[in-house]
Amino acid sequence: MIVYGDFNCPYSYLASQRADQLARAGTEVDWRAVEHDRCVPRTGGRAGSDRSAAAAELAEVATLALPGERVPAGPPILVTNTQAAVAAYAEAVSDGVADDLRRRVFAAIWVHGLHLSSAYEVRRLLTAVMWPQEDIADRLASPELPSLLIRDRDLTRMVRRSGGAIGLDGGPLTTTGCRRIRQWRQEWLALPSAVIPAVIGPDQVARFGADALAYLADLAAGPDVGSRSPAAADNTPTRYRQPRVAASAA
Repeated sequence: MIVYGDFNCPYSYLASQRADQLARAGTEVDWRAVEHDRCVPRTGGRAGSDRSAAAAELAEVATLALPGERVPAGPPILVTNTQAAVAAYAEAVSDGVADDLRRRVFAAIWVHGLHLSSAYEVRRLLTAVMWPQEDIADRLASPELPSLLIRDRDLTRMVRRSGGAIGLDGGPLTTTGCRRIRQWRQEWLALPSAVIPAVIGPDQVARFGADALAYLADLAAGPDVGSRSPAAADNTPTRYRQPRVAASAA
């Protein structure tokens, strides 16, 4: 299953939780991070007059949430420019920690209200995911011994574990990461509707917005994966739609 989502989108936050539920049940989920709005300033942007609209969307997200799913308490004060977060996620795929980082980024924005436009903030999340956890008792018993990270002889891996998987400008560190981001975006824009979240299920049918969320819920609920029609109306707010003119230009 392929899921396209944006870290700034509360609907994608729900989709992320449902993707995790499916993964725990044995479904292979390929989550692909995209930016639905590339016009957010590099330092982030204030919600301003859109805060009332954002609050209405969060209220709708609350009605779509299933028991046990976390719902944002309110819109963030600052809208994050997710370039660095997407770059970090693309690099995390190569390091095998993408799912953990995805959960942390969503929680940082929608649970803790953090502003992640800065590459330094995203690097902290990367470090939290990749830095080897040590037992403090072992460190206190033998403080003269070097830490697990310092004992790693691979300097490249040491840098990446310290958050250096992305550049200081928030871009990906490797060509592989750059190509991965470009491919995700091109394939998302090539779908019939450039809306997030977008889900391509085992039946190869693309579903978007609220219909995508309902489809993920159906899959998690039982084996009747084809019970919901892919033609259901998409009521995703306009702000989470990519204009087709812009999509064609991309």
